[in-house]
Amino acid sequence: MNRLFLLFLFSLTLNKVSGQSRYDSLWADPSVESRIQSGIEKNRKANATITLNVRKGKLPRGAKIEIHQLTHDFQFGSNIFMLDGYAKPEQNTRYEAVFKELFNLACVPFYWKTLEPKEGVLRYDASSSKIYRRPPPDPVLDFCEKNGITPKGHTLVWDNVSHANPVWMPRDTTIMQEKIDLRIRQLGERYGQRVKTWDVVNELLSYHTSAIRMPDNFGLKSFQQFSKSFPKTTRGFINETTSIWTNYHREYSPYKLLIDNLKNKGAEIDGIGLQFHFFSETLHQDVVAGKSITPKTVFDVLDLYGAYKLPIHISEITIPALPFNETGLANQAKMTRNFYRAWFSHEAVEAIVWWNVSDGTAVAGEDKWHGGFLNEDLTPKPAYHALNDLINKEWKTSLTKSLDGVEPVSFRGFCGEYSVRISIGKETIEKKFTIKKGQQNELSIDL
Repeated sequence: MNRLFLLFLFSLTLNKVSGQSRYDSLWADPSVESRIQSGIEKNRKANATITLNVRKGKLPRGAKIEIHQLTHDFQFGSNIFMLDGYAKPEQNTRYEAVFKELFNLACVPFYWKTLEPKEGVLRYDASSSKIYRRPPPDPVLDFCEKNGITPKGHTLVWDNVSHANPVWMPRDTTIMQEKIDLRIRQLGERYGQRVKTWDVVNELLSYHTSAIRMPDNFGLKSFQQFSKSFPKTTRGFINETTSIWTNYHREYSPYKLLIDNLKNKGAEIDGIGLQFHFFSETLHQDVVAGKSITPKTVFDVLDLYGAYKLPIHISEITIPALPFNETGLANQAKMTRNFYRAWFSHEAVEAIVWWNVSDGTAVAGEDKWHGGFLNEDLTPKPAYHALNDLINKEWKTSLTKSLDGVEPVSFRGFCGEYSVRISIGKETIEKKFTIKKGQQNELSIDL
C-alpha cells in the first residue's frame, strides 16, 4: 500500500482519537468535575432529621429504619406529544410506563395551528379529531394529574406557520393582534388553574422560512396579555433556540439583549427557556470533538442567564445518535450524562426537558437525528440507561439503618418526597415527609 496513503489513514485515525480524547478530557477536567459535584451537593440536597419519640424508654434489638426517596423536587421532563399516539395499544402502554418511570414534568402541546385548525373550532377535549403528535390538552392534563406529573404549556405565540400559526390567520396585523389576544384570554380562562407554567413566546430571535409578518412588538404584547389573562400564580417563560449556546457574547449576547429589552418595556418574564437541539451535523460533530458547547460554554451561558434570578429550563433536548451505530449510540449516552450532570448542578436550572421520547416520532425531517432515548420499537437505547441511572439511582437517596438507640437520625438527601419505614419486631410504622431547600426538614415519629 502506498506509504502516503497509509500516513493519510493514520492522520485520520489520530484526528478522530484526539478529537474524542479532547471531549473526554474536557469533561474529566478536575475543575469541571469539582464544580459539578459541589453544585449538585449544594443546590440539589438538603439536611433532614427524623426524631424518634419512644414511649417505653428504649427500642428492642433488631429495630431498623428505611428511608427511600419517592419523587424529585427538581423537574425532569419530556414533551408528551405521543400520548395515546401510537398505532398499537401495547405501544401506548409502554410509552406511558416509561414516561411515569422517568419524568415528573410534561411539555403539553398547545400549538395554535392544531389546537384551532379552523377558526372557532377548538380541539380541547378527548372527543376531538386526532392529529399526529398533537393530542388534545384535556386528556393529557388528566393523565398528568392522575400520575403526579406537572404540565407545562407550549407554546402560546410563535410566528412559525409550519408548526404554530393557523392557516386561517388573517395577514392584517391589526386583526392578527386581536386574534392573538383572544387566544391568550381563552387559554387563560380554561387552563390558567390547571397549567401553571407556559412558554408565552417561542423563538423570537429565529428567522423561519415559514414565518409570517407578525404585529409590531408582538412578543411584548403577548407577555402583557398573558399577565392580564392568567392568574398571578401562573408563570410565563420566554424560549429560544440552541443558538444561545453558540452565539454567546457575554452581556452582549442577543438573547440577553432581547430579554433586557422586553423587561425594560414592562414584560413580566418569569422564566427563561434554553433549547438544546443538535439540528446540524457540523454542530454535532464539533460537540463530539470537544470543539463546541464545551463545559466552559455550558457554565458561561447558565451563569449569564442565571444572573436574572429567574428559573431556567433546558427546554427542548435533541442529542443525536449519529452515526446510527454502536459509536453514535455510545456518544449520545455519554453526552446525555455529561450535559445532564452539568445542568442539574447549576443553581438556576429548575427543569430539564428531553424532546422526543422515541425515534421515529419527530416532525418531518428531524427523525434522521435519532434523537429519542428509545428506539422506534420503544426498546431502550444506551441514552435511556444514562437517564434512568441518573434520575432513579444516582440522584435518589435511600438508606437503611439499625436503631440501637433513640438518637435522631440525621442525613443529607436529594430534595423531594420520602417514605420512612420503621420496623420494630412485627410492628411497622410508615410515614411520608418532604425535603426542600431552605426549610427545616424535620419529622417526629412516636413509637
